[in-house]
This record gives sequence, structure tokens and C-alpha cells, in this order.
Amino acid sequence: MKIIETTIATACLGLALCHSTFAQGTQKGDPSRPDAEEVIMKKDHIMMNEGKMMVMKDGKTMKMEKDMTLDDGTKVMTDGTVMMKDGKSMKMGEDDMIMMDGKMGKKEHLIMKDGKMMMVRGGKTTMMEKDMTLENGTKVMMDGTVMMKDGKTMKVDETDMVLMNGMMMKKPKLPSGPRNTN
Repeated sequence: MKIIETTIATACLGLALCHSTFAQGTQKGDPSRPDAEEVIMKKDHIMMNEGKMMVMKDGKTMKMEKDMTLDDGTKVMTDGTVMMKDGKSMKMGEDDMIMMDGKMGKKEHLIMKDGKMMMVRGGKTTMMEKDMTLENGTKVMMDGTVMMKDGKTMKVDETDMVLMNGMMMKKPKLPSGPRNTN
């Protein structure tokens, strides 16, 4: 009987500690537990940026050095050609993106540029004219405030990109430093 009591007491203590740790980890600003927005913003993808194919992998952006085959069999070439598994091909345009599962991202997205919210559509950037509600119910205000459906808010900065489906990610940064002339 004493073993059962000890086991139950230990289990209760463990559950209480887990609950306490989880509750602390979900508070805003805790660096040990990223918010859902942070996880989404770092989702791996390939993107055409300033005429160059860029790969975001594990939160790091680098120039695409070789052709890649995605999870669904889609092939993406360094020149921006995408060969679908059904044999159809297309050429990626500026700011087009493709996720590692082969799903294409929408070309239209919102960014912060020089302190103003801008819409990128068809490769052209124009100032956002009014607050917007995106496909998933996320609201983006002209001052860069983003309000998620669950009521959480965050502020878009110059490194963020908000897709029209509500997904957020970091804009790819072109590598800097000496160029390889080989």
C-alpha cells in the first residue's frame, strides 16, 4: 500500500512540476519556448529574392547552391525552374516561394519598409492603404501591428513578411561579404 501511495504522490508532484514549467514557458517573452508565430516565421522554404534563389533552413537563409528535390518529389533548380512531380514546369518569379513539402507560397505578401506597411503584389511594392483581414482571420494594421485570431498581437519589423494566408516568416537576407569569383 505504501508503494502505491508513494507512486501516486510522485506522479502528482511530477504533473504539478510539468504544469508549472509549461505555464511559465508559455508566457510572452520566455526565450526557452518560442511562440507559434516564431515557429511559423522560421518554416523552411525556397524563395526567389532579388533574382537569386535562396533557401531558408532551420532559421538560416543562404544562397541555393545546387538543385533540390522536395518532400513530394518536386525538383527546384538554382535558376528558379520548378519541375513538378507530374512533369509540369514553371519558373519562379520575384518573391515566389515554395515550401519543402512542394506547396507554393503566394506571391502577395506584406512587409514593413522604412517604417511603413507595404504590399508586394506581382513583384511591385505599394503602400498598404488600410487595415487588412487575411485568409485565416489574422488582422494586419497599417502601423504594423498583427493581431492573431486568438487575440495575440505582435509587431512586424523590417525582417518580417506576412503572407496573405496569415503565415508569417522572416524575409531572406542576401549573404554579404566577399563574393566568390570562380
